[in-house]
Amino acid sequence: MVRSRRDINSLSPSELSDYIHAIDILRARSTADPDDVSGYDFQAALHNDGSVGPCEHGSDLFLPWHRAHLHYFEKLLQAADPPRTANVTVPYWDWIHPQATGKFPAAFSQPGLDSGRNENLSTPLPANTLDIVLHESNQAEFAGYVKGSPIGNKGRLERGPHDYMHPNFIGGLMSNPATAAMDPIYFSFHCFIDLLWAEWQRRHAMPAPTSPQSKLRGFLTQPRHKVADFADTLALGYRYGYTDQLNVAFDVLAPPTPLPLPPPILETVPLTPVSGAGLVTELREKGQVQFGVAAAASHAAAGRRVGLRLEGVKIPLTGSYVLRAFFHPVDIPYRRDDEEFAKRFDIGYLAMWQAHPHGAGTGHPGHPGHDHSHPGTDTHDQGHPEHGTEPHDHTTVVTARFDVTTVLAATAEAEEHLLTLQYMASPTPQGEPQQLPELIGEITLNSVLMEVYG
Repeated sequence: MVRSRRDINSLSPSELSDYIHAIDILRARSTADPDDVSGYDFQAALHNDGSVGPCEHGSDLFLPWHRAHLHYFEKLLQAADPPRTANVTVPYWDWIHPQATGKFPAAFSQPGLDSGRNENLSTPLPANTLDIVLHESNQAEFAGYVKGSPIGNKGRLERGPHDYMHPNFIGGLMSNPATAAMDPIYFSFHCFIDLLWAEWQRRHAMPAPTSPQSKLRGFLTQPRHKVADFADTLALGYRYGYTDQLNVAFDVLAPPTPLPLPPPILETVPLTPVSGAGLVTELREKGQVQFGVAAAASHAAAGRRVGLRLEGVKIPLTGSYVLRAFFHPVDIPYRRDDEEFAKRFDIGYLAMWQAHPHGAGTGHPGHPGHDHSHPGTDTHDQGHPEHGTEPHDHTTVVTARFDVTTVLAATAEAEEHLLTLQYMASPTPQGEPQQLPELIGEITLNSVLMEVYG
């Protein structure tokens, strides 16, 4: 039987009530026994807790892992109180479209789904999500690179919209990877991430996953626990029911197009900072750093694609931030917060969501004193064998790419350009603006390179 996951705004009152009822049953199990693997706290800990899961980030395992997490959570909801809950599915939250009223769907203010979030902070939604789904035809750049790849790690969907939404738009428990899944909005948020992946798969004739035999930690005792097991939503028993606005946004009548081969890199040119003051000093004093780019226009004139690559951006421990990137002719000065300037020269952003805590025994959020490690077992190195985990080895630095071909074509008369990176600290979990001097001190940038593609 194939069930439909639907927009949470389209659920009837009784359907929403059934969903909350199922979640409440899982919560009650955790209250009775924090170690109950069918309880809400344990399911949240699969994402949050280094001694139980944790989640996969920073590789091509990111999307399959979260699809697996949703799948097994949904099965528990359906089995919570049948027949009432037998057909419950995780509803998605369409966060590429603003809500008709309020910042979040009204359902998330209901008892059972409510949790302190950035309700009042007027943070914009990430504008590039739909563009990534519609126009990114490099599988690694969309979904993530194979673990250990020397040329990349996080895909655009993760290092952009996903890592931006958690701390900047939603906040509260979702602002920290060690507490994110304790907020029930996590499941609907990631359900939409999964929908975006499913739509991208559909548009490209269901390309094979890049690491099909990789095992997904936290699920090794489950019948399905490899990436290949989570390649197709229909095989897992669900499909997504699109709203009219998603049908229009995705242009669902367009025929699928197989993925082209990624273009080869013909040339790599290191860039140098304009100032010799140093990255951290520049960010502290100006809130930005600039790099000079010469000879890019000649490559664009020859019909080649040109990109910029940031390497070695450390994932921070102190908090989260965004680096917004602008590419502009050297004789047009960078103008912070100027909408016309941004419209012409904004090439994207890199959202840096704070690091997931490493080490064992972090416990269930909500039960912070509970330690899942066992005497003599270092779960950081060995995983948590009775729950089927693998070693915790989250990505610690990020590589990001920005395509500047379009800007070059529009500014062909300029021979020299600048890359300006604007630093913006993420708000507090309560939604208040903040400046964290120690966060700026954590920022690293090993190199900035111009890439010319064939």
